[in-house]
Amino acid sequence: MDRISDLPKDILQRILYLLSQEDAVRTSVLSKSWRYIWCTRPNLDFSDSNFKGNNQQFLSTVGNTLQLYSDQRLCLDEFRLSILLVDHEWVSLLEKWIPLLADMGVKDFRLSIPSDYSNREFIDLPVVVFKAESLKSLHLYRFNLGKNIPENILFVRLQVLQLSHVVLHERGVFDKIMSSCPLLTDLWLQECKGLETVKLEKKLHKYLKHFTFINRTNHAGCSIEIDVPTLVTIRIIGCKIRFNCREFSNLKIITLRGVEIVQSQLCIDAPNILYFQYSGSLIPSISFASASMVSNLSLYIRDDDVEEDARSWFLGLSKLLHGLRRSEISLSIFQFATNNVHVVEDEILVQDIINGGNKPVVVLCLELDIGHLSSFSSFLNGLFCICRPSYLIPRWVHGPWSKERKAKELDEFFCKIQKMKESGNEEIRRYLEDLTIEGFDKEFRVRLQWRDRDCECNSKLSES
Repeated sequence: MDRISDLPKDILQRILYLLSQEDAVRTSVLSKSWRYIWCTRPNLDFSDSNFKGNNQQFLSTVGNTLQLYSDQRLCLDEFRLSILLVDHEWVSLLEKWIPLLADMGVKDFRLSIPSDYSNREFIDLPVVVFKAESLKSLHLYRFNLGKNIPENILFVRLQVLQLSHVVLHERGVFDKIMSSCPLLTDLWLQECKGLETVKLEKKLHKYLKHFTFINRTNHAGCSIEIDVPTLVTIRIIGCKIRFNCREFSNLKIITLRGVEIVQSQLCIDAPNILYFQYSGSLIPSISFASASMVSNLSLYIRDDDVEEDARSWFLGLSKLLHGLRRSEISLSIFQFATNNVHVVEDEILVQDIINGGNKPVVVLCLELDIGHLSSFSSFLNGLFCICRPSYLIPRWVHGPWSKERKAKELDEFFCKIQKMKESGNEEIRRYLEDLTIEGFDKEFRVRLQWRDRDCECNSKLSES
């Protein structure tokens, strides 16, 4: 017996809600009773990529479906529209469709133009989008913003805003949009042309939890000021950043890549921080004032300019590790410079660190990619003056090499460390007690056993 077809209509609609748009439409061929059920589910997802270039059929399908919902006075919770068309015909249709969506009380409206590498044209966003008061989620891709922006933007219910590859023609447009989103919880900005500053204030964005900013192509950069203590995750790639608010009681994750810290010393009070990731050619001066002793912070440093001022680079790294000493640190150093790094004054470097009051910091794992260095021993001496790694891993162990070749390379790597230990400065000879090679999950690493306990570390690391 066909018991599913006899289920109440609202249950059938819920079943179709969980299906993709394409699969939901396919149910219309099951029987007469199923023919139009898909046209009543509370979510619609249209993409012209599913129509194989038949643009007229796509536009007709979207228009007829929305008109059917409107005629039957059906509610629509989610509406997603993805268009690859280059012409402006659908823009005029948007001006007709969006008022219908507003009448149906749509809460989640996603509009995007996927990347079309054959045409770099950006479309002016219709004014009616800014007047969709019921919006809770808005995703815009490859649009011009600012030319048709109205005086009043009705984003009073908007919670999620994602702007990707959009163009902001006039200054102040972004600020005007942001000031119209009092309930915003998620903000994603990616490659937004014309966006020079992003200012997040706690008085305007008191519910903001997740912020992502990606700027890989705009070399002029963008300045970001963050003063929102409710943030849980911060992910920033490529810009200048300034934290005005030091207290982030909810903050758990910070990811910074290629970011320039504006302040010379940045101190963040984030007692619930779980993860911190930094990647860049500049070593920032940053510390977490009240980071939990169980915090798990991973630090990734990409360095391609050490040879200009090796001594300052090591001292800067020492200060950074000291600022993160309460966390579990994993440090990766990638050396892309063609010139060699020479640390010829090891004893002076040690004395500088001692005078600065910074003890060596315990590092769980130190991963190195410094194959171009002829002064390997000197470089490693400098690192061991400022940190005490439990494990040392050469970067190439993650490569596609055979197990035998990895073992051979690791043996040579181990011999270099052993030679450095025997001929290194007094600080290393005194406290580096033993070296052993370990294999784990078909990979290899060197375990270092340190004699001293006179160093800065997370309490859990010191217990282990």
